[in-house]
Amino acid sequence: MLTYLSASAAFATDPTGVWLTKDKAEITIKECGQNYCGIVSKPAKPGLRDIRNPDPQLNGRPILGLPLLEVQKDAQHGKLPGQLYNPLDGKMYDGTLELKNADKLRVRGCVLRVLCLHEDWVRIGS
Repeated sequence: MLTYLSASAAFATDPTGVWLTKDKAEITIKECGQNYCGIVSKPAKPGLRDIRNPDPQLNGRPILGLPLLEVQKDAQHGKLPGQLYNPLDGKMYDGTLELKNADKLRVRGCVLRVLCLHEDWVRIGS
């Protein structure tokens, strides 16, 4: 019984896998040392580029392979805190990942922890 409970608790905050965004992009989340990180493994449209990034060294890089998020492995109230990159405006945001169930991941980004938006992603692979 204890083995089942500890396995369930670990699963409850493990976001590793391939996720489909509302725009039909695919994001792969994997372990990166002490954290989880996510990259664009399939853009919503081929050939998209990161054109809104204010850093001249990063502006114009391909969306394919773009790092989108890095969150801590240690959950706080069932949520994994970290940083999220939004290629639509080229900015980083404080945010969280939260597994709502085995196949639904809520991604939430906030400005000054007051104005927050979220999007639910659907698991399509492990």
